[in-house]
Amino acid sequence: MSEMHPDPEAIRATYRWLAHAEHGVSEVRVIRPGKGIVGIGFFDDEDAFVSECVRTNAAGNVYVGIQPRPRRLLAQAPNAVRPLKSGATRKDIEVVTATVMDLDPVRPRDTASTEEELAAAVEAADAAAAWSEGAGGVARPARMMSGNGAQLWFAVPPIVLDDDNRDTVQANLKAFEAEVRGQVESDRVKVDSIHDLPRIIKVVGTVSRKGDDTDERPHRVARALDGIERAEDAELRARLLRAPPAGGNGAAGPARLPLLEPGAEPTANGRASRTTEGEIDWRSPVEMCGPVQRLWNEGAEDRSLAIFNMVRFFMHKGLPLDEITELVLEWDRRGLGKLRGRDGPAYVKNCYDKIAPSVRDDGTVAPPCHSLQGLGLCKVNREPGARCELYDFVFDIEKTIEAIPDDCPARELEHRLKPVLEAISHRDPSMHGRYLGLLEKRFKLKLRDLRRALNQVGRRSREDDARPPGGDADGTNGDDAIEGEIYEDTCFYYVVTGRDETRNVSSFTIEPTMRVELEESEIIFGRAQTDKGGVVE
Repeated sequence: MSEMHPDPEAIRATYRWLAHAEHGVSEVRVIRPGKGIVGIGFFDDEDAFVSECVRTNAAGNVYVGIQPRPRRLLAQAPNAVRPLKSGATRKDIEVVTATVMDLDPVRPRDTASTEEELAAAVEAADAAAAWSEGAGGVARPARMMSGNGAQLWFAVPPIVLDDDNRDTVQANLKAFEAEVRGQVESDRVKVDSIHDLPRIIKVVGTVSRKGDDTDERPHRVARALDGIERAEDAELRARLLRAPPAGGNGAAGPARLPLLEPGAEPTANGRASRTTEGEIDWRSPVEMCGPVQRLWNEGAEDRSLAIFNMVRFFMHKGLPLDEITELVLEWDRRGLGKLRGRDGPAYVKNCYDKIAPSVRDDGTVAPPCHSLQGLGLCKVNREPGARCELYDFVFDIEKTIEAIPDDCPARELEHRLKPVLEAISHRDPSMHGRYLGLLEKRFKLKLRDLRRALNQVGRRSREDDARPPGGDADGTNGDDAIEGEIYEDTCFYYVVTGRDETRNVSSFTIEPTMRVELEESEIIFGRAQTDKGGVVE
């Protein structure tokens, strides 16, 4: 395949169409498929926007926020892409200037679209554009080819958000997207949910790289199908500001997902937290411990395991299947990307059904503690002194032992005792003898063999400690993770983080392990140890 290159003039036209300059700055995000965010930048300079989009396109796919961001965010990464971990959130958005419909062809995950699949998305976009200026009652949108699908860009005169209209505008953006979806979505083309205020779109003029670049599924440069001329629609603006009908939620009613048959599901009396407008609070839909919050915010390299863990955690919190499905599908749409082109509800239900047999007699489900430790998100049993009161509370060792049948076959007993031994290893060592004594008495096992098995659990944990755990996107983990450029003061070292905050990191020593020469610079990899005892690779 011939190598594709970004188109600077199309990128410049994208910047001008967005028209953010009068209302704030443009946020650029560079995302490497399957690896997450590479960097983020905020721009009020057109030339810098173009040059950075071109420069960073080789590192990943380049996106831009649909809505302008507040000018105060410019200081985090002024007119350059920096290794920030998070961009603007919903509450940061102060002005609405556009809305976009994203039409994606159904295809195998993590692949570019074929010409036939792309044509199906463009055909659906044509139909949606025709409906918009006809029965839809709004101006015809600009059509874009995003690389693997199609988009419809609707420009509106600026709407300044305030406490009185914010909820209404957000609800009407969702309702308008639902109307378009109802017109054109099929088993071949889906309309992705990107109505939320901080959502991002592909920068037209950049190369879309997903999966292998092959003759059948090539990488493409995103381009305009109708030119990129901004034409603001006053009627659509008025529609977005219109109060929804009394008793409505501003959106077309979604199809209800089926629950499990009565008696076959765990306790489901919990509910996700919701905002004042009745929508789920996506930043923290339920109370989460630190490791689960990191998984929710950042995902994981093993996306199947990430989804399975979140389903288990939401079951642990007592959420019903339909709410778990809504949470996981939206989480996946917001960046995980595992379920694109799949039957998402069926995938979530399959996870749910696999977890359901582990429900305790009282209907509760244990949280995914062990799996989170394996992913490197939880430090319990990995770092000396790390404790988890939540785990101690929810995993009742004595009750778990009693629930195992006396006549349990040897192979099954070995499987069922594994989490029990891991739980014992988390307890204070002074309690180990008591729990091992319970196992010895109930299952007629030798205490010597039980101690050996417990030691093996501890040895595996220590071996895991010797490996770099999966941590943040930059490979660091723990309280001593060093983020940002390091500066030296008279008494200590400090870093300036992605949010332009100063943070002391104390004194440290660095042992270089590898040197990589680039064309114009070099990168030195090493092992840093702070005087607090923390280690950063």
